[in-house]
Amino acid sequence: MADLFRDLPRNLTGHLQLSILALCLGTALSVPLGVWIAQHKKWQSVFLGGASVIQTIPTLALLAVMVPTLTLLGTFTSRVFGFALPSFGFVPALIALTLYSILPILQNTVTGLSGVLAALVQAAKGVGMTPAQRLTQVELPLAMPVVVAGIRTATVWVVGMATIATPIGAPSLGNYIFSGLQTRNTPAILFGCVSAALLALLLDGIISSLQKGIRLGQRLRVIVALAVLLVLGAYALGAALFSGASAQTRPIRVGAKTFTEQYILSEL
Repeated sequence: MADLFRDLPRNLTGHLQLSILALCLGTALSVPLGVWIAQHKKWQSVFLGGASVIQTIPTLALLAVMVPTLTLLGTFTSRVFGFALPSFGFVPALIALTLYSILPILQNTVTGLSGVLAALVQAAKGVGMTPAQRLTQVELPLAMPVVVAGIRTATVWVVGMATIATPIGAPSLGNYIFSGLQTRNTPAILFGCVSAALLALLLDGIISSLQKGIRLGQRLRVIVALAVLLVLGAYALGAALFSGASAQTRPIRVGAKTFTEQYILSEL
């Protein structure tokens, strides 16, 4: 059990980095796209259908596709721009989790904006508001609880799916689960599952508080929830930058097959 807690800071930090950054990227992509789709309804089936197709791809399959895809892109960027995209580890896992986070946020953004009463939009037009003012001062504030509900759903999905990032070399709480399955270490499996579940509940609780604060107009609750999320995001980003800056040379990585004897050999 002591070994499990020894590796917890590294695995938890890696899991938090993947989850927070994927959710930030997914939100940054989905909310503006959802606003655009709500204004151009003929494209709704195209983009929502595409996001749904991504959601149906098994997580391991999508991660497996990311590795050769980024290898090809890395070859191109290396020749043209002088740097190669990493095809193993954090980057492919982050891209896959970002893609998985898009559907619930995009769907809820479109649903929330479409659910704004037409009478309120007409009233905003009647008082002389511009389209941008109607969007930022009327439509988005009314739709925001629904949008945040989509972010809550995406949060639980992303935290759970981040455990699958272990096979492509991204540290996460899945390290406990995969190594425990291969070595028949039940405490490690349970430790990884419980840790991931607690992290999902923590993030869901924070975003739930944010959603409730927006819905009830409780500014202090909103500020506290956003502050906690910003602290977690800053920690995740800072840890990623620190680990990148501290790596003066390219690390040597030792690979092993997934059974006990190979784990022993790789450790030696």
